[in-house]
Amino acid sequence: MHFHAFHILLLGMSLVREYNSSQCTCEEKANTCTFIPCGIPGSNGLPGRDGKEGPKGEKGELGLRGTQGLPGKAGPSGPKGEKGSVGERGPTGPSGGQVTQLRYHSELDHLKTQLRELQAQLKNLQATFILLFPNGMTVGEKIFKTEGSEGNFETSKAACSQAGGLLASPRNSAENSAIQQIAARHKKMPFLGINDIQTEGTFKHLNGEALGYSNWASNEPNNAEGIEDCVEVYSSGKWNDKSCGEKRLIICEY
Repeated sequence: MHFHAFHILLLGMSLVREYNSSQCTCEEKANTCTFIPCGIPGSNGLPGRDGKEGPKGEKGELGLRGTQGLPGKAGPSGPKGEKGSVGERGPTGPSGGQVTQLRYHSELDHLKTQLRELQAQLKNLQATFILLFPNGMTVGEKIFKTEGSEGNFETSKAACSQAGGLLASPRNSAENSAIQQIAARHKKMPFLGINDIQTEGTFKHLNGEALGYSNWASNEPNNAEGIEDCVEVYSSGKWNDKSCGEKRLIICEY
């Protein structure tokens, strides 16, 4: 029993010496089957946990000033201020009636200005018309013109209407004289825009207006043929009733 214990002790000492040897060799020991291999160094392990936070450091120096940021939201309205003192009284304005009157005069002046401008334009048009159509004459605001053609009463009315005018129909002696002069140049008698087709013996203008001016020849109108419903102008400027189917010089008014 003591022998066995001694033997085990020697075996243990032998294993310890082999393990501490500086040579990395594997040797077979007598009466044993144990091998001790030389290992390869292992890889680094995972990092350990962070340690506890250290003490707070001292306050550093003041840094550079940054750029100005966007404006913030407007704050609430402040309290209402006290009522100010009463200002000086202004001059007394015009009454309601005066305002209306001033407005009326202003509009009237404006209309008068427009009327003067239109009258000036009309005069320019009349002057241009005479230059372009030498066979015309102006009396007041009217222009009388002919192209020298002839036609019966209906044809004459249609021709003047297509030209933008009316068959000449004098309202006074000046207009009648202009028609007479134009007719004398062409040595023809014209028809006037006057007839009694609607009511026998009652001569009217084409618009139905009653005659305010007339220049009938002696004993005219007489309806001698029983169908003399239209009016022609003699070379003297006197009027005579005549059949509407006759052909006469066409003189238009504008």
